[in-house]
Parts: sequence; structure tokens; C-alpha cells
Amino acid sequence: MWRIMRPDALEVLGDEKCRRSLKRYFAVLEGRKHAKFRIARRLEADFSPDMPLEDLWSLHNKLSSQYRKLEEELDNSETGFEGLPLPKLSYLNLKAEIARRILEECHLCERRCKVNRLKGGKGFCRCGVQAEVSSYFAHLGEEPELVPSGTIFTMGCTIRCLHCQNWTISQWFEKGEKCSSSDS
Repeated sequence: MWRIMRPDALEVLGDEKCRRSLKRYFAVLEGRKHAKFRIARRLEADFSPDMPLEDLWSLHNKLSSQYRKLEEELDNSETGFEGLPLPKLSYLNLKAEIARRILEECHLCERRCKVNRLKGGKGFCRCGVQAEVSSYFAHLGEEPELVPSGTIFTMGCTIRCLHCQNWTISQWFEKGEKCSSSDS
């Protein structure tokens, strides 16, 4: 349907300027490179859940350099992706653990309310552990290179911009639908 409504979105796939600006996106789309999350899943991270958050961040910084090197090696075909073992704990798992810790003493936004969202607390944003979504759909109104784009409108913005086009969503005047990472 979007191909009929937005033929310019198909044309952009062959546009050299667009292909240069979204180089990695096209390479992943065409199977010439691996998605970053897949690479992060193959980089081993030796950590335990009882490590202090500061130590997890320190390990994250160290592994970020290793990740960039591994990505470059994969991109240049110096290393084969299929030959990389799938570790028990990975750089991606480390990122998830850091995110979990942040939710435990929330400081995702500038307000740093430190509420424990994992135990049902809600801070200034009124968000809990599950994301609340107002709507999601394939959006056709973006620039051609982004059509169709997967659009997700979430609840709980901590900024109070009076000119916001999504004010009723972001400020909870509309009811959201709870979503978890296991929802598909």
C-alpha cells in the first residue's frame, strides 16, 4: 500500500545521496553487514549481577572499544560472523543489566527522580517498568528515505513544552496500553 501512496519512497532506494547518508542501514538491509545488536550479542562480557553499577559502566566503556574493533573487522571481512561463539553473557546483556539498574534507581531523564520502577514506583514521568504506548503504526508522512517508518508514540514525557504536537499523549491525557519486551 505504501508503495502506491509514496512512490518517492521506492525511488529513494536507488538515490546515491541517500545511500551514502544511510550507508550502514542499506548494507544491513542488503545483507552485506551485520546489525549492531547481533554483533553486540557475540562480544563476551564477563560480569555478575551483583557488581556495582560503576564497575558495569567501566566494563561497558572497555567493551565499547572492543565492539568498535569487532564491528570494523566484520565490516572489512577480516573476521567471519558465523565463526564467532555465542557467549553466555554478552555486551548486549551488559547493556540490558545497566538499563535494569537504571530502572531500579531511575535516572533516565534529567529529573533523576531515583524511583524504583522495578518495584512499581512511578516518578515524575508517571512511567513504570513497562512502556505505555498510545499508538504504533507504519507512518507514511516522513521523508521518502524513511517511508514506511515504524512509529511508536509513548507516554510519559518529562518535558512540558506547550507547543508539543503530542501533548495529550505525552502528558497522559490519553490512556496508554502497557507493553513489555516480550510483547510482539
